[in-house]
Amino acid sequence: MRKLIIWDMVTVDGFFEGPDRDISWFVFEEELENYIRETQEKADTLIFGRVTYELMAAYWPSEQGWIADFMNKIEKVVFSRTLKSADWNNTKLFNGNVAEEVSKLKTGDGGDIFVFGSADLAATLMEHGLIDEYRLGINPIILGRGTPLFKGGPNRIPLKHLETRTLKSGVVILHYAPESRQ
Repeated sequence: MRKLIIWDMVTVDGFFEGPDRDISWFVFEEELENYIRETQEKADTLIFGRVTYELMAAYWPSEQGWIADFMNKIEKVVFSRTLKSADWNNTKLFNGNVAEEVSKLKTGDGGDIFVFGSADLAATLMEHGLIDEYRLGINPIILGRGTPLFKGGPNRIPLKHLETRTLKSGVVILHYAPESRQ
């Protein structure tokens, strides 16, 4: 079975974007780039909610470098009830049952599936117990307001610590898995 991994950069106070979708506070440097390269080499699918998809699709097609190559070539799946088309290279659009479609993706052939951003989609995936691993890059900043990555839900999810990596920049990367997956 394929592994579904949430990977997000967040602030100490839990926001993955600031007011007006600001992400200028991300600490991105060579050590983080190397971590991303190392940990995402097993991925072959990205899934997004509509808002994150639109932001990514507006940004990555015109960018250069290995991350842009990765983002533009990899299979992408966007879940939306309102989008009529998803034109970014290698993108499929689904407007049906998220849990059902993601379950099918997980049982299909392929590598890891990553979710970036997409807090509403993440909440749905959490509610249905579909997330196999949480990877959080905690940035050394408190924003005080913004969009929280975890919006709450009906279930408590006990986590087991898998790995911690502290970068010279002060970013601390945490890997957790739901205890039910161990």
